[in-house]
Amino acid sequence: PLPRSKALAPAKPPKRLLRAVGEAIRDFAMIQDGDRLLLGLSGGKDSLTLLHILLDLQRRAPVRFEVAAATVDPQAESFDPRGLSAYCRALGVRHHLLSEPVLETAQRVQPTSICAFCSRMRRGMLYG
Repeated sequence: PLPRSKALAPAKPPKRLLRAVGEAIRDFAMIQDGDRLLLGLSGGKDSLTLLHILLDLQRRAPVRFEVAAATVDPQAESFDPRGLSAYCRALGVRHHLLSEPVLETAQRVQPTSICAFCSRMRRGMLYG
């Protein structure tokens, strides 16, 4: 992991969330020693909460694992992901920012379902 900034300590998620996620990870053997996790980070409350839960578990879990984050920038005027890079850097989390004109491509292609098209585009960028 990257060194954490002294200015920002990870938030402490509620105990009930930590317990539920920890139990699910244990019960289904979701994280093994040496795993490298890549979290899709949109900047919404769900992905940010999961980031902080994973960072908390990383400090306390008996297994060692890495956490990184990836954000897909669809190059839409209403979405500016630059703050996420700085936020991750302050937490000591490696952040991958992938940028592609997804909405422009969707307008050109005119898919039947814009949501399905954007979802496939984002996954393709992450897997590529």
